[in-house]
Amino acid sequence: MIYMAANAQKMRVTDDDLDLVVLSMDMDGTEMANLEMRQELNLSEEQYVQVAQLNSFRYEQLEHADKTFAKNPLQRSKEFRSINLTNDKRLQDVLSADQLQAYQKMEGRFSMQFVSENDEN
Repeated sequence: MIYMAANAQKMRVTDDDLDLVVLSMDMDGTEMANLEMRQELNLSEEQYVQVAQLNSFRYEQLEHADKTFAKNPLQRSKEFRSINLTNDKRLQDVLSADQLQAYQKMEGRFSMQFVSENDEN
């Protein structure tokens, strides 16, 4: 067991090169989200433009909510959830069903229907 622990400490993460590339870029959250979505969802140019606009608006709202509710974590969390749900609904008009499903997996979210049903309760 000691041998395994010692070897685990010597192991390197396989995506170190990718991490270095990402870290070397001077990007904000919106730009990173746009780039990731373009690559992971294979967005068309038209979709990319629309997604970039939605992401820009979403990040502005998240930033505003973060400042507004800085001293109220519960309300900030509720506001973040509301902003993200609204953005997800807007993305339904831009992405195909497959792209939307891939986006939800990428974001670690359940299906829109499931999230929306919970939001109503």
